[in-house]
Amino acid sequence: MVSYRVAIASTDNRHVDQHYGRAESFLIVDVNEDGSYEEIEQRFVTPVCMGGYHDSEKLKKATEVLLDCNFVLAAKIGPGASYELKERGIACFELPGNVADSIKRLDGYIKLLQELNGTI
Repeated sequence: MVSYRVAIASTDNRHVDQHYGRAESFLIVDVNEDGSYEEIEQRFVTPVCMGGYHDSEKLKKATEVLLDCNFVLAAKIGPGASYELKERGIACFELPGNVADSIKRLDGYIKLLQELNGTI
């Protein structure tokens, strides 16, 4: 059973290695209750980073592409993008590395929070 959906900023769909604002696409994965995951699709966006600043309209459009996701993983994410995602109910994390390892770290964090909140 699917627990949540993650958008991953990746250049090769194997590594979380892309800055959110420079990403041209996001790997979308569904993570199951047991921590396993399934790759769903690759979604293409127009990069929003303009070398130190971002275009607000492009940032909103890039975020709209990810509205069905609960989380975003990126190698780096700036405060503007982080704020925009948070406003839309999407949590973001800087978790660079192998996709499987980054998802495992995210899943462990989520399960720890659930345990601390008594929801497991």
